[in-house]
Parts: sequence; C-alpha cells; structure tokens
Amino acid sequence: MLTARIPLSIATLLVATSLTAPMLTAAELAAVSFGGELTLASTNSPPNWNPVSATGDITTNRQQLWPLYPHPFLTGTDAGVTLNSQLLVSAGIVSQDPMVVEYVIRPEAVWSDGTPISAADFIYTQQVQDPAACPDCLAAFTQGYDLVSATEASEDGKTVRFTFESPFAPWQTLFPFILPAHVAETYGDLATSFNVGLSENAPTVSGGPYVIEGYEDGVVMTLVKNPAWYGNPAHLDTIRFRYIASVGEQVTALQNGEIDAVYGGATLDTVEQVNQMFGVNVEVGPTLTYYHFSLKANGDVMGDLALRQAITKVLDIADMTMRTVGQYVEAAEPMTSTAYIPGQTVGGVLAEQDNTGATGVGTGDVDGALAILTEAGYAVVDGKLNLPDGTPLRDLEVLTYSTDPIRMQLAELAQAQLAKIGITVTIDAADRTRYTPEAQAGNFDIYTTATALDLGALSLAQWYQTGAARNYFGYSSETVDALVEEISVTLDDAKTVELTNELDRALLADGVVVPLFPITNMAVYSDSYANLFVNPSKYGTTMNIEEWGVKAAE
Repeated sequence: MLTARIPLSIATLLVATSLTAPMLTAAELAAVSFGGELTLASTNSPPNWNPVSATGDITTNRQQLWPLYPHPFLTGTDAGVTLNSQLLVSAGIVSQDPMVVEYVIRPEAVWSDGTPISAADFIYTQQVQDPAACPDCLAAFTQGYDLVSATEASEDGKTVRFTFESPFAPWQTLFPFILPAHVAETYGDLATSFNVGLSENAPTVSGGPYVIEGYEDGVVMTLVKNPAWYGNPAHLDTIRFRYIASVGEQVTALQNGEIDAVYGGATLDTVEQVNQMFGVNVEVGPTLTYYHFSLKANGDVMGDLALRQAITKVLDIADMTMRTVGQYVEAAEPMTSTAYIPGQTVGGVLAEQDNTGATGVGTGDVDGALAILTEAGYAVVDGKLNLPDGTPLRDLEVLTYSTDPIRMQLAELAQAQLAKIGITVTIDAADRTRYTPEAQAGNFDIYTTATALDLGALSLAQWYQTGAARNYFGYSSETVDALVEEISVTLDDAKTVELTNELDRALLADGVVVPLFPITNMAVYSDSYANLFVNPSKYGTTMNIEEWGVKAAE
C-alpha cells in the first residue's frame, strides 16, 4: 500500500537532448499473457486530433494518440532516450558540415492500411512544421524543422536525409509523431491537411500498435490491435480511454471496478484515496513537467515591467510547494529555474542554478515588491494598490483549470499572496472547453499552467520566443530570441547549460514567469495487470502500451 508521504528523488532527471546515462532506475518488465482488455481513465477527449498542432499538443492528447503513430525515439522510465528499433534501423548524424541527419526505416514498417511508412511521411511532417514550407500551418513547434534546407529520399523510400542550414543540437527531439502523408494528401494542401484534415478527423489509419475501433465524444475511445503492426506484438486485445473529468473521480471509479487504471498527477486527496485501496498496484514518480505561472506582458496594466516584477517577487514558490505537493511528497523541492528540474544534470554537469534567488522571483518578498512599486509611482491606499495616476488598479484575473485541484489551489494561494501588496485577484476556473481557448485568446492576466522540459530550451521557446505558437502573453525580447537561436545551434553540453541559464534569468528578470515545482504522477491499476509505468516524459504512460497486459500465470 502507498504511504501518505512518498519519498521521491528527482535529482537525476535528464532532458531529451542529453543522452548521458541516467541514474534513475529503469522499470523491469513482468511476464504478461496475450489477450484481454483494459480501461484507462482520461480527463478529457481530444480537442484536436493532430498531436503536433498548437492546440493538439496537450498532455491528454499526446498520451491517447501515442499508440497510433510511429516515433523515432523513445523515453524510458529512467528518462534516457533511445532509438525506437521497432520503427528504425538507425538514425544519426552522417555529416557535420553541413549537418545531415539520416533516418533508415525498417522495411516491414507500414501503416495499418498497408501503405509503407516512408521518407514521404518524414518529409511531410517536417514541411508542416516549417514556416517557410507552410506559413499557415498552426504547428506547436517549428524549431529545428525551420533549419532544414534540403531533403533526400532513397529510391525505395525507406531512407530519408535532412540537411540543416546550421547545426541543430537537439535533433533527437524532432518528429515525436510521424504523420501519414498519404492520408494528408487526401485532405488538400499542406495547411488544409494539417489545420483541418488531420486536426478535425480522428485517425483512420495507424502506424502504431493499436487502431481506433470506436469513439464517442466525451465518453470513450476504443482501441484494438493494429493487424499490420510491425513491432513487438501487443498483448492486450482492447484498450479503452474512458473520459472522467477529475483524477479524484477516476480513483473512485477504479475503486468501484468501473475502470482498470488511472494515470495522472498525484494530489493529497488522491494519495489518501489510494492508500485505502486493496488489489491495486501503485507507481509514483517524478516528471520533467512542472507547474508555473505565466504573466501577460502587454495590455492596460500588465505591460508595465515594474508591476510584473512586483507580482513575481511577492509570490512565494517555497510556500506554494509545501502547501501543495509538500503535503504528500517527502522532501519536495521547489523550482529555482524555469529551465531545469531540481538536481537535473546535462552531460554529467549539474544544470540547475538558483536563478529565482538571483532575480528575486518567487521569494515571497513583500517589502521588496512594495519597494519596486513605490519607485515606479504606485501606492497602496486603504489596502488597495493604486496606479501611478492615482486610480485603483483593476482586479487581476488568474486563469486556471477547474479539473486540476493543484492548479486550483495554486490560483487561490496566488490570490492570498498578491493581496499582501494590495492586488485583488479574481479566479477564472475554466473547464476543458474553455481553458485552452481562453489562454489562446489571452483572456487572463496570470495563467496557471505547466511546461514539459523534454525539449530543453525549446520548451521555453514555445512559450516566450517572439511569435511562438504558444506565446499568448504578448511577450517579445530580442535578448531571449537571440539566446534561443544560439542554444539551438550549440552542440557543447556545458555551453548549452550556460546559455540556457542565461535565457532563464532573462525571462525571470522580465517578470513573465514564476516556476513552482515538478509534477508528480501516479499510475494506479488493478493488480491483475502489469507493465504500466510512470513515464517522466510529456508523452506519458502509453509510450510502452504494447507491453501492457494481464499478468501471466505463475
């Protein structure tokens, strides 16, 4: 059974760009039989079926759609990144100047309709994420894809080479999902196929171990084995994603026998629920994803640097950590950086630095925050912060996700802490239908969200680089933009760490982000099953879905 406080070490989590041998323990596979079915809870159905689009690249989407696509690289439970030998014979840099990356696809790799998985799929996937090839494609990431200057395919279509106009250090992070070019072309041109065809329609073919058999929006998605699957044989015949809004409700459904498994963020309430259950296995572990506040950097009041700096200084990262995850994770560590998890190493070098301490962000410093405001002409009158022109500061709105109890609690803690400097906060607790659209529209002053650091500095670029797909904040910095570009072409680990920390301090000094603490995930499932694990990457537990199964008889 699970104890009320979980001892947890996150000192050796690695970003995907570093292939240094990790020290976390890799999970060992148990013997499982063929056949059977499993129902896994998910908080929401896919709002967008394209997992690399700006609106489709969200946690639940990535996890549900992972079993349907090919993936060149895999992240293990130890955060180590390895070649997916089920799809590829090899992948690597075959030329340094210019940098050329070659992927060799296994001859037997095919889509579920029999169409070979080929160079055409890689090339299409690159083009729709390259603004030069498709300026209207709404991709979550463009970094790296936009550096490709030439492509070359072998005659049989099973080898593809990409030439880069400048080195791209984290090249293994490219192509997390390979899209089906032959399906895309039935929808029209690049932009139409990407933004409409693949985004609005459930996948009709699969390049992974399972295919969609049925889907009922908001209720359930049913996957069955892909008969054309070319990899290691999948064990379970049927896997269902049952949509249940909150993790607490999911645990109750598991307790009642309505579902077989729950995967998601651990909270004090869910830990206590699980602690009372029998007949279940529990996997708990750290992730490369962390909670943070992001602030608008434009508009009537949030465009003022002094106000943002005061807000980020008075918020208390350590207090928030202990009042949330610290209630059930032993020795929970607050973030000191937006770029690295506590204790994280890159290339064997400790990467995390105390950048929040260096900039004063998240220190709970009321006097320091008031000093910034006073110098800028603000004043607290009768407990209310007034603008430099003497008028009261309007109420600030914190956008948070209503079905995530930790995000709700964080919004409430921010509300209380900001009141200490005369700022009144209203909380917009949005459900799944409003949360992302409200964020995309910039309908907030402070945004309670999370970032997965699988892509290193590029994880920050998606939020804060000028014009980035997820830059909902109106933020632009020549310094930040230049650092992102320099990091993307830096192949030396030590230099990358130095530049990334410089990038981190620039963001913190501009008062646009307050990092909080890493997310702890848990996998809870009936003890008749095996091989469901907490995966630290943002792609979640389904990364090894073909290995899930009913325990084999001893």
